[in-house]
Amino acid sequence: MEEIAKFIMAGRWRAIGLAALFTLLGVYFIPVSIISGAIIGLVALRRGPWEGVLVVLSAGIISWLIFSMLPPKPGFPFPLSFALWVPILIGAVVLRATSSEGKMLMSVGGWLTLYVLAMHWITGDVVAFWKSWLELAVANVKGATVYGFEEEGTLRLINSLVTLLYGIGATTALLLARWWQAILYNPGGFGIEFRHLQMPRWLIAVAVGVVWIAGTWNKILMVDLMVAAMVLYLFQGLAVVHFLVIRYQGSWFWLVPVYGLLLMLPQFSLMAVAFLGAVDSLADFRGLRAGNTES
Repeated sequence: MEEIAKFIMAGRWRAIGLAALFTLLGVYFIPVSIISGAIIGLVALRRGPWEGVLVVLSAGIISWLIFSMLPPKPGFPFPLSFALWVPILIGAVVLRATSSEGKMLMSVGGWLTLYVLAMHWITGDVVAFWKSWLELAVANVKGATVYGFEEEGTLRLINSLVTLLYGIGATTALLLARWWQAILYNPGGFGIEFRHLQMPRWLIAVAVGVVWIAGTWNKILMVDLMVAAMVLYLFQGLAVVHFLVIRYQGSWFWLVPVYGLLLMLPQFSLMAVAFLGAVDSLADFRGLRAGNTES
């Protein structure tokens, strides 16, 4: 990873070329899009927002020109990396200015809220929108239909799932960028910063209020906004777990079941870890507000 970070920071065109490459690879293997976003984040963190914007524009033009020559993928009119770049740039600017991963995470949460509201306002009916999108996406897949999604009620949750993955992808890219930066310029600094990730208590009151108000108007909007809030507290919950492992001098092996459950049983473990993060915002398990730190 250190060599990748060094390569990115060795020159502007290296960063542009690598961001474009991973953007195009992300067309065929979506998780790779996170690496493209992390490259943008690293440049913005180290060299400032305008350099990040320059890399975004240049890599965007290159990847778009090549993407337009590739065989079309129904339902994907542009590389998904493009959707990550704006919240990543905003988050990187916030993190660069404040050195607070909590505030960075709040900026991602603000962007997710805008995404949810925009989707409901622009489409008028997000369930109908995602149904149309699925019909287009499976049109060339033999035997595939959207009937199963309708029968199981999954269509009503697709926008929430997209919000969840969008937030996790953007935040993971930002954390990867911060880790790369720490490897090159502040060894060991990332771990300390992440374990002290914390958001203010008042944010829970705001989140609950917004979700409640949305629920009085539109239940699907309420769930979408609840998921956006869950993304924030998911990462705070992970920070608590990492902190406790270090505080009690536990082996890193204790993190394996946590991340294993997140991958294998996300429908339960995501909510559990997010709940831990939300409770920590109120109870302050780590004693951060009192100024305590791990030894």
